[in-house]
Amino acid sequence: MKILKLNYNLTYCFTYLLFFSFILTQSCKKPGCTDPNATNYNPSANTDDFSCEYDSVSTFELIWEVNHMFRNDSFSYFTDYFDDSNNLIQFSRISMYVGKTQYGKNGVFNYSNEAYVLINPDETQYNFGSIEDTSINNFQSLIGVDSITNHLDPALYNSSNPLSYQTPSMHWQMGTDPQNWSYLFLVMEGFVDMNQNSLFEPGEYFVYHIGGDEFISNTNTINFNPTINSSNDFIIQLEIDWSEAINGINMSTDNFTHTMDNIPLAQNLVANCVNLIEAN
Repeated sequence: MKILKLNYNLTYCFTYLLFFSFILTQSCKKPGCTDPNATNYNPSANTDDFSCEYDSVSTFELIWEVNHMFRNDSFSYFTDYFDDSNNLIQFSRISMYVGKTQYGKNGVFNYSNEAYVLINPDETQYNFGSIEDTSINNFQSLIGVDSITNHLDPALYNSSNPLSYQTPSMHWQMGTDPQNWSYLFLVMEGFVDMNQNSLFEPGEYFVYHIGGDEFISNTNTINFNPTINSSNDFIIQLEIDWSEAINGINMSTDNFTHTMDNIPLAQNLVANCVNLIEAN
């Protein structure tokens, strides 16, 4: 009898200990999300209950949508316009590098986009790549190419990149030393009626080619109200008034510069470009 009683007591104690351990173990478990990267992370949880939630970050394509103008008229090549000295002019080519843009909110820049685009009046949309912050409402861009990129070989870039070799050329490659190379920041070419007889006669043309580190400029700070379409395009609507580039220039007399051969004219063109782009 004593042996049976002893076995009974041992069995009872063992069962009790198992039950107590089970209760203790269960009471120590704190279910919840244990992933620190989750939005509902619970630092006091020690048992993952598969409830973790994650913030799926939306990305947007940053698009400039540009309306090309000449004063109050839509811009087009080989159309009659007048400069500020009432000279009849026509444009046959315009190209301009813009990029390395600083974006911000309410005048404070907090995001840099390193991309460059090559703007010309034949194109109205320019893709600067992906962004995540859609609270931005102002920017300032370089007109030209920064002094480091300006001396890199265009052959380094894929042909789809605006900084690759272009046709017609947008690059000076003088000699073998890259420090003597430069992109053409601004190209404007066309015709000017120098004797004001309403005809474009042989030799009546203008050529403005601007390049070189000291001729980089910046846009004004431009405030904008973006739109976001169903394709997640973050669109900034802008206007470029190409008449601003030649503001105050008598194109019948100041009709040619490759920058260093007519520095005053090049400087005037660069100064004018500050006002080229504005919000639409």
